[in-house]
Amino acid sequence: MPRIVFPALGRFAAACLVLAVLVAAVPARAAGPTVELYVTSWCPYCTKAKAYFDGKGIAYTVYDIDKDATANMRFKRYGGRGVPLVMINGRAVSGYSVAEFEKALAAPPLAPASAPSHPKIAVPQ
Repeated sequence: MPRIVFPALGRFAAACLVLAVLVAAVPARAAGPTVELYVTSWCPYCTKAKAYFDGKGIAYTVYDIDKDATANMRFKRYGGRGVPLVMINGRAVSGYSVAEFEKALAAPPLAPASAPSHPKIAVPQ
């Protein structure tokens, strides 16, 4: 194997440079799941969904579809018909269902390129 020479750098600095290049080449993994809650202020199940994720220590982003027109458009694009609509790693869960939340959290994240524009909505049974 040919030896790479960094004349202006010492061995330690050269090793650090090589390590930095290798680390930059590895895609970063998110620390946890990506969770979005599409809610309204008057919905008791939305409050329960927030409490569930708070209790699990899972970070989430809340969008009030009554107050945010852009969020309301995304909610409709995802096929939302009722609240809460919970997006977990690209999967939609309609309504409050701990079992469906757990299933979506356990599933591997959908790759952005393969995520459908209208994800399948899991409806509690």
